[in-house]
Amino acid sequence: MDRRISFTSGLLGLLLVSGQALADPPERHEFTLENGLHVVVSEDRRAPVVTTHLLIKVGSSHEYPGQSGSSHALEHLLYRGSAKTAPGEFSKVIERLGGTDNAYTNRDFTVHHQTLPSERLAVALELSADLLKGADLSDSEFVREIEAVRSERRERVDENPTARLDEQLQAIAYPQSSYRTPVIGWMSDLERMHNNELQAWYRTWYAPNNATLIIVGDVQLDAVRREVEQYFAGFTRQILPHTKLPLQSAATGPRQVTVYDAFSRPRLVMAFNVPTYATAESATDVHALRLLDALLGKGLSARLNSRLERQQALLFSPKVSYGALARGDTLFEISASINTAQPKPLADLQAAIWAQLQAIKSTPPSAAELARARALLLAENTFFQDSLSGQASDIAAMLGSGLPASQLDNDQSNLEGVTPVQVQQAASDYFTAERLAVAYLQAKEADDE
Repeated sequence: MDRRISFTSGLLGLLLVSGQALADPPERHEFTLENGLHVVVSEDRRAPVVTTHLLIKVGSSHEYPGQSGSSHALEHLLYRGSAKTAPGEFSKVIERLGGTDNAYTNRDFTVHHQTLPSERLAVALELSADLLKGADLSDSEFVREIEAVRSERRERVDENPTARLDEQLQAIAYPQSSYRTPVIGWMSDLERMHNNELQAWYRTWYAPNNATLIIVGDVQLDAVRREVEQYFAGFTRQILPHTKLPLQSAATGPRQVTVYDAFSRPRLVMAFNVPTYATAESATDVHALRLLDALLGKGLSARLNSRLERQQALLFSPKVSYGALARGDTLFEISASINTAQPKPLADLQAAIWAQLQAIKSTPPSAAELARARALLLAENTFFQDSLSGQASDIAAMLGSGLPASQLDNDQSNLEGVTPVQVQQAASDYFTAERLAVAYLQAKEADDE
């Protein structure tokens, strides 16, 4: 386990439970204890394995100015001793039983997860309950862990030009939203962070009525309910702080930032403020944005890959990113680097990408192109659902965004219901200069080009 890289949500990994494909959706159940702990159980019996994800609804978007990085730093410190484990012992227990564990923090929530043989579910539940209410959070371990977090930030952000570019982009793209706060925290905040702040953060947010326990695998509902009640029913419901959605979809005008680095390949990121399933007035807009993501950037036949990279050789490695699951408004991001064999100014890359967006706004995609985009999205989701961790993390993403666990149950029919004209309309509504934030990564001397 390496929690020192866990502030990025892509580090979950997929544990494929067998070669057998998931033909039918697992049977899913939900119940809530009297203290407010929400429990989701998904029965998948293809292998004698179970994964448990303890979802805590607190992330960087909940943090106050001057306390950035609290959720992520606390995630680290929780494994450094508790009522039942010595520092570092948590992972050793899981490993001895043939399992794996990790944790991650993002803008909206924190997840602590373990995968074990299903006969060892009780161990995962006991340890998860210990995380929720039994952490020591000692001063000596805080000193050790906060230095690890500062080192992580230096290595993964401060010394990484691409990561600094992304951090600066988030800061200008969300002038009114708490999503501008970096998950790992600003270094100035990490340098003055005190253990009593993390202790207060733990007492405030780690409560049964602010948590969801997600259990996926070879389990039976009645047995799970008994064991969950055994380990979690004794905790007391708490009064939680009032929270507001991180809204930033409204057009605020064009914004731009430049990060200079003489040794990096020049890079461009264009980010448009857009809604998510949690914030959109119409879910059709979100369906359409997801299809635009695939149409522009997924697969070799996607427009940016086929037209700008292969046919025109104008740019290198174009990427499109849109995450529809978040509790606040988000960004539709398009990035690319220059083609060093035929280098062009970043402004030329930006103009070429704009031209591709204007083409969609002028002419709806064909039915065949839209069908390809839809098939790619559904195939991606199907592959992710073929693992226990994939299923559990999908549920965590939905619940952590304030959405029901059933949000994507009808995904295929929802995507099939989107027309080419609706995709065109979404492009016209959201791909505008007023919604755009641009970030350049380039050498200092390129500033005058």
